[in-house]
Amino acid sequence: MLFLLRWPCILAILTIQLVCVAWFLWAAYEIRLYPIKDFGYIIHEFDPWFNYRATEYLAEHGASKFFKWYDYESWYPLGRPVGTTIYPGMQISAVAIWEAMKRFPEFSIKLEYPEMVKTMLKKIRAFLKTKGIMFFPPTPKKLSFTQMSVNDICVTIPAWFGSLASLFGGLLTYEASRSVNAGVCAVGVMAIIPANLMRSVAGAFDNEAVAVTAILSTFYCWVRSVRSPSSWPFGVLAALSYVYMVACWGGYIFVINAIGMHALALVGLGRFNSGVYKAYTIFYILGTWGAMQIPVVGWTPLRSLEQIGPLGIFLGYQVLAYCDFNRHKYQMGTKDFVLFRIRTFGILIVALIAIALVLAPMGYFGPLSSRIRGLFVKHTKTGNPLVDSVAEHQPANSGMYGSYLNLPLDFVLPGSLVCLGNRNNATYFLAIYGWIAMHFSLKMSRLVLICGPIVAIMCAIWMGWLLDLIMEPFLLVLGKEYAPDKAFVAEASASDEPPHSGKGKEVQPAPSKGKKSAPVKEKKHSAAKLKAKVNTEEDLGLEEWDEEFRPGGMAQIKRQAKMALINNLPDDLWDGVIKARKTWRQDTTARGGRIVLSLSLIIYLLFVSGIGASTVRFMQYCDSVAQQMSSPTILKMAGYDQAGKPVIVDDALQGYKWMATQTPKGSRVFAWWDYGYQITGIGERTSLADGNTWNHEHIATLGRLLSGSQKSSHGIIRHLADYVLIMTGAVNDDLGISTHFARIGNSVFPDHCGDDDPFCQKYTMYGGDKNQPSPMMRKSLVYNLYMHGKSSVAKADSRLFELVWKSARDEMRIFKVLNVSEASKEWVANPENKICDAPGSWYCVGQYPPAISKFLAKRNSFAQVEDFNKKGGKSAYTKMIEKQKYGGDL
Repeated sequence: MLFLLRWPCILAILTIQLVCVAWFLWAAYEIRLYPIKDFGYIIHEFDPWFNYRATEYLAEHGASKFFKWYDYESWYPLGRPVGTTIYPGMQISAVAIWEAMKRFPEFSIKLEYPEMVKTMLKKIRAFLKTKGIMFFPPTPKKLSFTQMSVNDICVTIPAWFGSLASLFGGLLTYEASRSVNAGVCAVGVMAIIPANLMRSVAGAFDNEAVAVTAILSTFYCWVRSVRSPSSWPFGVLAALSYVYMVACWGGYIFVINAIGMHALALVGLGRFNSGVYKAYTIFYILGTWGAMQIPVVGWTPLRSLEQIGPLGIFLGYQVLAYCDFNRHKYQMGTKDFVLFRIRTFGILIVALIAIALVLAPMGYFGPLSSRIRGLFVKHTKTGNPLVDSVAEHQPANSGMYGSYLNLPLDFVLPGSLVCLGNRNNATYFLAIYGWIAMHFSLKMSRLVLICGPIVAIMCAIWMGWLLDLIMEPFLLVLGKEYAPDKAFVAEASASDEPPHSGKGKEVQPAPSKGKKSAPVKEKKHSAAKLKAKVNTEEDLGLEEWDEEFRPGGMAQIKRQAKMALINNLPDDLWDGVIKARKTWRQDTTARGGRIVLSLSLIIYLLFVSGIGASTVRFMQYCDSVAQQMSSPTILKMAGYDQAGKPVIVDDALQGYKWMATQTPKGSRVFAWWDYGYQITGIGERTSLADGNTWNHEHIATLGRLLSGSQKSSHGIIRHLADYVLIMTGAVNDDLGISTHFARIGNSVFPDHCGDDDPFCQKYTMYGGDKNQPSPMMRKSLVYNLYMHGKSSVAKADSRLFELVWKSARDEMRIFKVLNVSEASKEWVANPENKICDAPGSWYCVGQYPPAISKFLAKRNSFAQVEDFNKKGGKSAYTKMIEKQKYGGDL
């Protein structure tokens, strides 16, 4: 009778799991839509404005012109070769979606539901609301499709990809745990954990918004490709996903190194086989070839020190495969095979050293970037004052982990313990992922976002294990069967009679014909019978990841150790383990006890543990964090008016709109580098620098001019710009961050603060009071333009600058530069004064006007701590950081 209920129950469980997945995917989308609900379809922050502008250019001009786009509206007068300095995956994705949408007709279908369904859904929603459960999907009134603009697609992509990231997180969890419940739970946790919301709320059209999805899809395809020797074709999908990941974000270095480390670990664990070899070889060749087709990457995978490791592992895999080929061909014994492999690897190592000695002096290997180096140095400073000035490049702390990982962080340890009992290839990968995420996020707070998936996965593995433990006895009653035991376990188990409830109960042997059987006591196994529990390695059987009983490596060492451990167990202990295992799996009384245990766990979790209330608080917390992240930077929520309508501060947006409509086209706007993307994206005017850090010297020049005196700075700015933008609170507070201007400027202009003051401490506010500046700050351009009209002792020199616009709340100001040099402007615009890499080429670099050459002659080339292959002396700031690092003087 119970058997007849099996399939209906399984169908019900599957239905619930699918409904939960759909619910969680909707939640991932819904929680990221607050920016659209509050502010409309508008791009956020700084970098997303460049990404959006590049997407518009791609949509309008096509791929060919996009990859040959030299943008002279940014980094004036040098310009920027966008096509060779951008990770274009996100832009290509947005335009592909836009093009696909245009090919489908718009439609709208009204949906009607039976009254019974409406009532049921209404009751479910009301019940969940009373329990504090959030994000349950609304009942759609119509099914419609409407084409979207490029802007609206760019705004919505982070929310779409947030759902996809949750789905791939669930698949990765399933691969490691083989628990559908764990996979479903992972989708739910991934959907709302704040670390995953960091770069994926609507409007945050930044690389990470798409890259996290690509990371998880690559990781899933990789671990799926090494599940078993026959799974290697998934390596093709892993490679394609990796290429997309590379196209989306410079963080691809994390992905290739994580997979490389896992491939190396599989060798150390004795799990190398032809399937793993094929998977990694295909992944590396296709993935690296595809990555090299992206202009910004080029030959970096074969030259960068950051990616040499995976290349070395690839070469090592070829040697291992070559050794295995010869082992099979010549039928080598274990000793001969080991010696042959040692000799072959020795030749490889010698060859690699020789090649490195030849290439290194030629400058073939590229240096570690300041960001990457900052992930390994002991201190929080990298030696680059520009990088050190960015808050997200500072190390994370416990408070940040608590804020962005919250409740799921509490369950990482039990989830890890569950993984110890399920040591498949995917769980070892999660261990590597977890270690990398923890190490690097401790160095750079921005990388807490890569902790989100692994924390969610480990939490979900623990949740799935509990659910499986609760559900399993009921499924056993309905006919579920365990997977077959290994041969030596099955043999030991079969040699025992089924356990009985009474201790020492008499067992009646089968009677012979014509004879009355006599009762006998149950016999214990003799020591001789149990002495050799495992006779050969073959008795252990092959694991899921094994292809053969491979000799001469870690796999054989582990098999021998396992045999020794089992055979040296006391007979009584071994017998007890076998009986206990058999009782747990097969005994009817034990199943009854397991059902009681399951019911007790359900009661405890629901009514005693408090986990329900904690989960509700976690959902509410995630919801509040999502709302806090919804501000687009250029718009801020200032509360609500008496009618309950939100009050939005839009000083920055209005300023950029004024710039776009009230200044002549082609106007050049001087501002700190943070605002460059917004100047070109919203203001549609030329900026002198933007959020990219590719030219430290140019950014330092801006810092030098902003923190320099009005008169001297105007003498240079008049050759470069028509307007000066000063933020007084709309997006940032320029005066508050101006100490960075001076420090960065001094790293290139050593005469600014002087080598004796590498941190520019002479440029400061006493006591943090803006009305008490140091003499150097008092004379600075930024101080006088910032305090213009606010102080009687500081103002813009009316002969040099004219205030032409300020926002309603005075949070943004725009000054017109007086006495602009038209000669310099025309000289820069003249195509003959650009340096092209070849006649007729699109790659033509602009030059500074000759009028400021004397000023630029004071500029030193910047070199960073530990950099090589780069000319230029180290700045006083860099030397100070180097002294702190190696001299121990903090």
